[in-house]
Formats: sequence, structure tokens, C-alpha cells
Amino acid sequence: MSSSLFSNKKRTKEEEEKMQKAFFEQIRKSACQSIPESQQEQLRKLGEKFHQSFRVETQQPSFRPTNEIVLEESLAYLVENLKSGLHPKFLSSDEIHLLQAGFGDEWYTQFDYKKDEIPQLM
Repeated sequence: MSSSLFSNKKRTKEEEEKMQKAFFEQIRKSACQSIPESQQEQLRKLGEKFHQSFRVETQQPSFRPTNEIVLEESLAYLVENLKSGLHPKFLSSDEIHLLQAGFGDEWYTQFDYKKDEIPQLM
């Protein structure tokens, strides 16, 4: 027996939950298909990070070490500055090390630079 979304029949709580779950799963699949694979991977990583930082059962944050948060925020700050036009030649060695830790040794390719454009790497 298939349940119709637009039925006059009164549904049980379990039937209603099952239909809602199926409905949102269909929407999720449709949305995922419209997102490029590279972006899907970034979103997966973001979701994993979110679920690690938040306890759904208690609706409370999971506390992470302060130095981990500071490094993550510092990396985000550097990325935004580079995206906004800051040339990498103005970065300190500590900032370059942070970018290398976050993106690998060829971090500059993420921002359309070449190794020879960054004096600190020569």
C-alpha cells in the first residue's frame, strides 16, 4: 500500500515521519546532483567538521582546543586577504607556513600564483 502525500487518510506518526524523510531525501538527492563534485567534497568536509564541533543530542558545542580554533581562524583570515588581493610577497614566514600546513607545499596555486612570484619561496 503506497501512501500518497495528498491523501485524505489520517496517517500515523510513523507514516508521517517516513513520508517526510522520503520527501527530504528526494530534495537532498536532487540538490546534490546539481552541485559540482569538487564542491560536494568541500561541503562534505564542512559537514564533518560541523558534526565534530557540535553535539546534536545535547545541542551543545563540542569544545576544541583553543590553539586549533586560532589556527583555523588565522588560516581563514589569510585566505580572505589573498582572495581580496593581498600579494603573497607581503606574507610573513609564519603565515606562509600556516598556508603550507593548510593547503600543502604548492598552496599558492589555490590563488593563481606561481612559485617564482613569491620571493619568500625562492
